[in-house]
Amino acid sequence: MDNIKIGRSRIKTFLLILGAIGFVLCGAWMIKSDETDLFEKIIGGISIIFFGGALHMGIKKLFTNEDAIEFNNYNLIIEPNSDKRIVIPWNKILGFDEVRIKGAKIITIKVSNPQEWINGERNSIKKKLMQFNNNNYKTPFNITSSGLNISHEKLFELLNKHHKESKY
Repeated sequence: MDNIKIGRSRIKTFLLILGAIGFVLCGAWMIKSDETDLFEKIIGGISIIFFGGALHMGIKKLFTNEDAIEFNNYNLIIEPNSDKRIVIPWNKILGFDEVRIKGAKIITIKVSNPQEWINGERNSIKKKLMQFNNNNYKTPFNITSSGLNISHEKLFELLNKHHKESKY
């Protein structure tokens, strides 16, 4: 079984950047407009902060163009070239499921002993997100293909194939 690397789609990333720019501009308009009340100005500020951060991350991802997912005979690796790297051995993966949230397709990674993964997370925000995912979807891990250069169906097929063929 080959080592497979899945990168980010530059076109999808660019479109996400354009969307973030749009939300930042709308937030700025909400703050500057005389027609908006205090609540709308607060929403505008939150929009600028949130989507400004997303804009920064999107631009960074656009120019670094690192792999997003990698898998080999032994492991599934999420963000392989990052300090946020997650290595999940195939023998700890029970399988994959698909979830749809408001039309978005998400692949959940069912792992044995999810609480072990949650307890091992040092970042408190990530830990809370993992707990939320585990409470709602029975797993701390999920993958979306929205920014990847592979379709959701192909990614789901590859993950299941590799899981069946992996060397435990």
